[in-house]
Amino acid sequence: MLRSRSMRSLGSDPSVSRLIHAPRSILRAAVLTAFAATAVVAAVAGCRGDMCFLKVCQGKNCRCSLSSCGEGAAFDTQQNRCRCLKGHNPVAGQCLTKQEADAYCGRGRHWEDTGCAQDQCRPGDEIDQSTGLCVPREQVNQVASGMGVSVGQGEVLGCPEGTRLVVDGPTAACVPLSQTCAPDETWNGQACAKSVRCQTGSIWDPQRGQCVQYAQGSGSDELTIDVASWVSASYGPPGGAGTAAFCSGFANKPLSFGILEGSTAMVRVTVTLSFPDREIARGVTQTLSAFDMSGNPVPAKGAADVDAAARQIASPLLLGGGRASAQSATTTVKCGVTHAAKPRPIPAVGGI
Repeated sequence: MLRSRSMRSLGSDPSVSRLIHAPRSILRAAVLTAFAATAVVAAVAGCRGDMCFLKVCQGKNCRCSLSSCGEGAAFDTQQNRCRCLKGHNPVAGQCLTKQEADAYCGRGRHWEDTGCAQDQCRPGDEIDQSTGLCVPREQVNQVASGMGVSVGQGEVLGCPEGTRLVVDGPTAACVPLSQTCAPDETWNGQACAKSVRCQTGSIWDPQRGQCVQYAQGSGSDELTIDVASWVSASYGPPGGAGTAAFCSGFANKPLSFGILEGSTAMVRVTVTLSFPDREIARGVTQTLSAFDMSGNPVPAKGAADVDAAARQIASPLLLGGGRASAQSATTTVKCGVTHAAKPRPIPAVGGI
């Protein structure tokens, strides 16, 4: 992760033939004394969050002794960038443990090498979004019965093509596929697709269509995090559309917002991340949600779902730590929430 990076000196090694990129004058003096070699001092302030400051070589074999890589990452001299160590996974510009990555993916998903993946249930069973657990077909049928839908022998509860069934506790709804993306996905117009995996300290900005660097080295032992850039890339630009990764975290539950079948509502969300003493690890996520048309606040359950989605997106940033470039960062975005259709019985094999 991009936690406070450890500035470590190398120790004595008479076989070292060449040293470059020592970051500070005090380190330079120590290295020259220990190795009697050439050291070049480079200013650390304002540099990328994936740099090697001290490279040690024996012939053509080089390793990085001092870098801006955070905890869980190391500098790869072959690829000339920070890479996650074994046991850590590249998630939203950070290096997270499997447990942390699973939590980021959210209920009903887990982390794999390719990113967030849907948990698989037995045929006919469904994931309950309120718990993240698979519920048996019989319980799904009870949900259907409570909605006035009768599921017969050889049938399961399902949805029309282009939509997906979402079970949320005692309720269920059919929602557009665009409202079901994982936190590491974007909507490409036809399907949820994995976002470009950026280097450590950078994040994919779907609005710009490029990786945006948000972590920079500094003269201290902490990385400086451009929180405004991170917030805009993660949730959406101020006044614009929310990212699919963020909006899908709550738009897949239209009943939480009281939206009837066949209806759509635009929800306006203000997301604010505050950092006491500018410490990223102490960051607090707050949201304010309202219907864009009327300005009325959304129902309490909808507001809670929005808040949970915002905190889920922010989790890798807070785990990474560092020092915020500002005390807070805010964006206001709009997310469409569509209740496409009421679930209906479909054949257990095949579609409607």
